Amino acid sequence: MVRGMRSRDSLNLSLPLAAVLVLVFLVAQRAAVQELDPLNPQESSDLETSVSGPLQRRLEATFSDSFETGVDIFWESHDCWVSPEVFDWWALRLAEDDLAGLTWESAERMLWRISEESPVFSTHRKRRRQICAVVGASRNLLGSSYGPLIDAHDVVIRVNRAPTADYLSDVGEKTTHHVMWPRDLEEHEFDRRAILLINPISLHNEDIFDRIVTLAEDDLRWDIGRVRIIHPGFVKYVHESWTEDRGEDYPSTGFIALMIALHVCDEVDVFGFGADAQGRWDRYYEDYSMDVSTFHPADFEAQVRWEMDEKGILKVFRGNRPDPSSRPDASPKN
Repeated sequence: MVRGMRSRDSLNLSLPLAAVLVLVFLVAQRAAVQELDPLNPQESSDLETSVSGPLQRRLEATFSDSFETGVDIFWESHDCWVSPEVFDWWALRLAEDDLAGLTWESAERMLWRISEESPVFSTHRKRRRQICAVVGASRNLLGSSYGPLIDAHDVVIRVNRAPTADYLSDVGEKTTHHVMWPRDLEEHEFDRRAILLINPISLHNEDIFDRIVTLAEDDLRWDIGRVRIIHPGFVKYVHESWTEDRGEDYPSTGFIALMIALHVCDEVDVFGFGADAQGRWDRYYEDYSMDVSTFHPADFEAQVRWEMDEKGILKVFRGNRPDPSSRPDASPKN
């Protein structure tokens, strides 16, 4: 079945049958091409937004007012300091005490600690399709039995703290990329074979660049060669072009992870996104929920996901509940 042309009846299949059908599809795709290990891709690149793949061409055609080419996705040691426009946007989100550490010298120290040769995503577009799952932490995953389906994807991108050990049947085990922002996290058994992608845009965090290295090496004990920094210009691009400057601060880490996938993958499936009935974000691994609307444009991000789902750009897996739409007027520019 052509992606984007799935009937709504097909989405109501019982999960075991739906999972089997998807797995058969994925296995058939893999059988036609040489298998590559996404954890150890044989080729990497300094990725930037482009229309190099079919998904990106559809994304650009469908959301032409939002999509931009030539935006760096990752920040590397051979890159220069951010542009004045990016710096000004970034500085507005920091306390005055934190601005002193926002310098090229301190950023360069961080970037030189991180290998620019570290793999990010395989770029063998002519040799294989890359089917990606972006996995959030919503409680809508509980009881979903999505685990095997998630693990069948070539690339599995998980967001912030996302334990798998006690939730394998619902969230899966495989992790190829982990996206987080620089904050103190409770000790957790992350899959450190994965590529760690860090968003450097953080509020009230003095000496942010030194903090990132400390987070990766000391706190998380990650191999620094498997760490990459998301370019601040990409976060600005997502905030301004895809959430239209909504939210007091910047897009959520989950939405940034989703936008990375849309710009580098051939097909994107979304799991574990969505608020509860009160519009609060909750987590499958703890009894906790919170209203994030004061610093993330959560309702608008949900509307963007649903519009992309309806237009066949990605597929949202709803889990045990629908994603509430509290802003019917919200939609990305198109």
